[in-house]
Order: sequence, then structure tokens, then C-alpha cells
Amino acid sequence: MSTVLFRGNDRNSFNHVALEEACRKDSIQAWAIVTAGFFLVFILYGTYYSFGVFVKPMSMSLGWSRATTTGVVSVYMILHGIFSIITGRLTDRYGPRFIVTISALLVALGYGLSFRINAPWHLYTYFGLLVGIGMGAAFVVPVSTVTKWFTYNRGLALGIVAAGVGGGQVILPPLMRYMITEFGWRVSFAIMGIMVCVVGIPAALFLRNPSRNMGYLPNGKAHGARINSAGMTKPRDDWSLTEAIKTSSFHLLLCIFIALIFGIVIVTTHLVAHVEDIGIDPLRAAYVLTLIGGSGILGRIIIGRACDKIGSKSMLASCMIVQALLLFSLIRAENLWAFYVIAALFGLTYGGAVPAIIMRSSEFFGISSSGTIFGALICGSTAGAAIGAPFAGYIYDVTGGYSIAFLIGGIVLTVGSVLSFIVKPPKKPYLK
Repeated sequence: MSTVLFRGNDRNSFNHVALEEACRKDSIQAWAIVTAGFFLVFILYGTYYSFGVFVKPMSMSLGWSRATTTGVVSVYMILHGIFSIITGRLTDRYGPRFIVTISALLVALGYGLSFRINAPWHLYTYFGLLVGIGMGAAFVVPVSTVTKWFTYNRGLALGIVAAGVGGGQVILPPLMRYMITEFGWRVSFAIMGIMVCVVGIPAALFLRNPSRNMGYLPNGKAHGARINSAGMTKPRDDWSLTEAIKTSSFHLLLCIFIALIFGIVIVTTHLVAHVEDIGIDPLRAAYVLTLIGGSGILGRIIIGRACDKIGSKSMLASCMIVQALLLFSLIRAENLWAFYVIAALFGLTYGGAVPAIIMRSSEFFGISSSGTIFGALICGSTAGAAIGAPFAGYIYDVTGGYSIAFLIGGIVLTVGSVLSFIVKPPKKPYLK
């Protein structure tokens, strides 16, 4: 695109008319990027969240405890977090295409090798290490890329991309439960690897960063720009990662993210096993994840759009307090329909919290370093919340149930909801 964004001799004089025209010209490409991001997130997170249906058959087949089997989630989440900030930084500097393609190949390789699991270190290497590293780019890269493409409909666009997580949860867990029943869990792991290659890699190759004209009007507001060392324009109030991590706003947003993921991993990793333990048919139990995913699609799109209209602060806090109440209700739930209702509401609010927290990050710190900053938030939150899955597994091994785990998960989510009311946008002490 050749549109000039500056007039006269003052390079800090921002041509907003030219910018808006550039945004209109790039709109078709922007929605194509959203589509590619949706399918990438769909296959990568759909296969990851299918791990919950592998827990019981794999642990029974190999004679492992639930804590041993689900402990791999801790390794996965720590590596996922570390490589989120690495891939976010690389994407901000070099673009998303190569980074996310390599990441998808690592995920496919990890699932393919899981066919040969016979010892805990195999699981921790193939799923924990390879899939964990590859998944570092699964969310931060597409959402940070889409953030840079959009101006006025950022919440809706992010909601659609994030809805890929729910779409994957709707289709893949019951499909993999069926595959496990028909072919066994080993072959099912290999099938997931093939699926990532067929769907994920083409979607990854389609992603790219926009021209420098896009994304300089977050929430529809124009502001000045400055020139960085590379000669590129940068909004005057955007933050670097170094600046952002020194603020209390970043620290509180990180704590909110930790609380959110802590509750999510308890539910997505253990709820199917919990429902099966009560005596419900495994295939019907797998539909719990399907409902979380299906309602999550609606939550991401509807609440993502609501964030554009109402604001991300109130929507994030509301979603988290509802999730807390739902975890408390799991302690008393005993029949399949109760679990289905809880799963549907949890998916709706969990799905809505995702675009809300992404928008909070971009509203606080801008978009120029959005991949790096959001990657840092994922890194810190996944490392802190990595105890969620093995903690719930340990509670089960010791007490024979998940009630205490659900109680503590609900308390943590309540704290996160309170913090989301408290956190305020940061203020720069100076502008260069």
C-alpha cells in the first residue's frame, strides 16, 4: 500500500483521512486474516482440549495415577507460557507466517510421537515438551496479528478468532472419544497429528502482518504518532514490554489472567473424568467439553462485540464471577443435565473473558508491541496457573473426588473478578 500517512515536513503530523481510507481498503484482507486465525486456533486448541478424553483410558491402560497423567499439563503450560512471549516478540519483529508454521509442525510431531508412549517421560517429552513449545504460538500470534489489522471492530474480530477454541472443543473431543473407542488412544493421538498438518499448516501460511497504516486508531480514537529507530510509525501512547511490566496495571492484569486460567484448566482437564466417575457413559460425558466449546463460540463473539459497545472492564469481571459460581455448583451437581447446564454457562463466560482480557491489554498498552506484551501475560499466567491440573488430580488421588478442587477454583476466580474491577489503565510518566 502506497498511501502516505504524513503531510508536509512534520513527520509527526498524522494523516487520519489517509489512515481511514487505508483501513477501508484493507478490510477484506483483514477479515481473511480473521478466517485463517479462526481455523488455526480451531485445530490447535481443539486437539489440545481433547487431552481430557485421553486421561482415563491412558491412565488405565498404563497403570498411572491421575496426578501422573495430568501432571504433564504443568510442563505443557510452563513451556507454552515461555514460548508465548518468545513467539510474540518474534512475530512483532518478523511477522507471523514462519513462526506459527514451525509451531504447528512441532504440535503435529508431538501428537504423532505420542503413539509410542509407554513411560511417563514419553508423555512429558512428546506432549509436554513438543506440543507445549508449539502451542506457544497457537493463540498469541493469531490474536496479536488480528489486533494489528483492526480499528473499529477489534472486539468482534478477536471474538471470532478466539471462537476457534470453542469450535475445536465442539467437534474434536467427542470425535476423539469415538476414535479412542474404535481404534484406541494411541492411534487417536496419531490422527490428531495428521489433522494439525492438514488444517493448521495451510492456515498458518496465510497469516501476515498488515501494512504500517493499519491499527493506529484503537477503539476508534485517533492519536499522534512517532518514529521508532526502524523508521516506522508508532502511536505516541503505545508501550514497550519493558515499560509495561513496570506498571501495577500489568501486574494486576497478570493476576487476573492467572485466576482465569487456573479455573479453566481444572474444568477442561478434569470435568469429563469427574462426570464419568459419577457413573455417566463416557461418550455422553465427553459432550460436556462439547457444550463448553459450543457455548464458548457464542460467548467469544457476543461478549467480544459487547466489549466494543459496553467496555471490556465490566464484561471481564462479570464473566469471571459467573465462572466462580459455576465451579461452586459443581460440588453439588449429580446428574447429566446439571453438568450440561453448568458446562454451557461456563463455556459462555469463559469464552467471553478471552476477548475481554485481550482488549484490556491492547487498551492499556497499545498495539505496536501487542504480541510481546500479550505473550508476556500468557507466560506469567500459564506458569502461575500450571498447578491447576495436577493440583486437582492430587486432590482426587487423596480424597477420591474433586469437591475441594472445585471450591478452591471458585475462590480463585472470585478474587480475579474483584481485581478486574480494581485495575486501572497505566499512565506514562513521559512521552518521547
